[in-house]
Amino acid sequence: MTSRERVLRAIAHLPTDRMPADYHALPPVTERLVAHLGLPDMEALLQALHIDMRRVWFSYYQPDFSPDAEGYVRNFWGVCYHPEHGHVVLPFNEESSVDDVYTHPWPHADVLDYAGVTAACAQYHDEYATYGSPWCPFFHEVAGLIGQENYFVWMHTRPDLVEAITERIVTFELDVTRRYFEACRGKLDIAFFGNDFGTQRGLFISPALYQRFLRQPLKRFFDLAHDFGCKVMQHSCGSVCDILPWLIEDGVDIINPIQIRAAGMALPALVRDYGGKIAFHGGVDTQHTLPFGMPDEVRAQVREYRALTRETGGYILCSSQDFIEDIPIENILAMYDEALRV
Repeated sequence: MTSRERVLRAIAHLPTDRMPADYHALPPVTERLVAHLGLPDMEALLQALHIDMRRVWFSYYQPDFSPDAEGYVRNFWGVCYHPEHGHVVLPFNEESSVDDVYTHPWPHADVLDYAGVTAACAQYHDEYATYGSPWCPFFHEVAGLIGQENYFVWMHTRPDLVEAITERIVTFELDVTRRYFEACRGKLDIAFFGNDFGTQRGLFISPALYQRFLRQPLKRFFDLAHDFGCKVMQHSCGSVCDILPWLIEDGVDIINPIQIRAAGMALPALVRDYGGKIAFHGGVDTQHTLPFGMPDEVRAQVREYRALTRETGGYILCSSQDFIEDIPIENILAMYDEALRV
């Protein structure tokens, strides 16, 4: 069974010869692992850990504009900041209108270079499950343009403005994503989108506000991915159990990263309630077990997840967040070594 076959069978809720595995880490952790194992680069590390997936990266961020006469630099979204004293000027405020949103100089997707996407897909697709997207975190991009507090308040007091800004950001991100998928030339298995909707205790906003402002824009991304023959993996940190039925209904095939210590996100309960309806990616605990536990405790958690999904599939081993510097190398190696056992 190839790595790609292993991942796709798991997503289809079928048993596999062993647990499929993925790897998410901050660069310093990868550098430490590469050095510790005496390897030449990250690709060699992924092979050494028997990682079954390869991410096809792409960023739609564009260079900042030159400073104006007062020394302010404007980024591609239109946020201005002063590099010396740090003052930030947002493009929208209490006086802004919907007309201001539509006359704002929004970025364009056609200025970006997608050639690297084609090459990466061609390199990895036959052997590994390929996944990626331009990420498209519009929930956070809106907050970056109007301020986080304003965002939550304006959902109640200026919903027309919030909807207009969201629509313009999503339109741009969908244009980029369409070009990204076209550049993949049929060799991307999984579209991977990211927005963080959850905190440790619940959602940032109520389910009703999610339904009004976020659900339909998200579904546009899911539908586009399915149009190109991709499965959909949605990332959200924190507790998202309140919206998981909607995510399933709207076309999400895989949820990541399963922050198991957040409210309602324990993997056994999720498998019990939603197994067969959605696959799970992640869940090896970066809040306690990996940073503070011993290798045997890490192995025990991996064995638990294997027992949960051995017969039904629906699980891809990975951490519940990116590996960060406080996690001992020995625990990371134990996690992947245990995954090889059947």
